[in-house]
Amino acid sequence: MPAVLIVDDNLLVREGLKHLFNQAHRGLVFGEASNEEEVESRLGKRNWDVAVIDVSNPAHDGFQTLQEIRRVSPATRILVLSLHSESEHVARARQFKVSGCWARNSSRTELLKAFQNVLAGREYFGGVAQDRQGAPVRRPPLSTRERDVLARCVAGRRMGEIALELNLSIKTVSTYKRRIMDKLQLHSIHELVRHAIENKLC
Repeated sequence: MPAVLIVDDNLLVREGLKHLFNQAHRGLVFGEASNEEEVESRLGKRNWDVAVIDVSNPAHDGFQTLQEIRRVSPATRILVLSLHSESEHVARARQFKVSGCWARNSSRTELLKAFQNVLAGREYFGGVAQDRQGAPVRRPPLSTRERDVLARCVAGRRMGEIALELNLSIKTVSTYKRRIMDKLQLHSIHELVRHAIENKLC
């Protein structure tokens, strides 16, 4: 089971992150740390697959914490949370070979995307998923039938209506919809519609 260390001085934030990540990935093992001393203690007790760190906390130097994690546990993938989205801030974080950054003025959906990509071993910066060499991840193309279903989802059709129009069962339409969302790495119909419109998929 993947082990995730959450570093933030606010208990409610840590609980909220755990709840959010657990909704998307069952079976995660969580650890928590509120300061550098607790981070050092947690690092000494087990290996962590992912560390999620708030570097904008004025109570401690988040970048010093990054440096400590990278020194003690170089294999741990790091997702940085920050109040800032400026390229300079992201560039500084990347000096510590972090796997992703998420600005707090971004959406909850964007945070989930960032976490899921980092958990899967990819990088995620500026809303673009990347592989470990920094190249954009190529998503599998949609089939003609998947595009048919997608177009009708974007048009606001219900499952029964789509099934009737395409002469398919509701179960088959549901399967196509799941395949589409898996290929596009999306997790809700709202994300699906927005992604399709923004990327002119239909």
